[in-house]
Amino acid sequence: MATASMPNVKLRVTISIDIDARDYLEAAEHQKKIESYLSSVQVEYPSAEILVKERRGPRPESGASRAVRVHSGRLRAYD
Repeated sequence: MATASMPNVKLRVTISIDIDARDYLEAAEHQKKIESYLSSVQVEYPSAEILVKERRGPRPESGASRAVRVHSGRLRAYD
């Protein structure tokens, strides 16, 4: 069977790690440790990269509900 007619398979692998740090200094220590793990992964997979985001807690409920926009499907009349 000829492999030229078979498409390439592309994969994206995502690893999620949730970290609760006391402050930015502790968060930086965790990031440094993870970056050292990443460098060993990059030996086999050079395009591997890391993305670190700060997570926010849940939004406090203010009691006011969000306005819901309803679309009727009618066009707006222009003057």
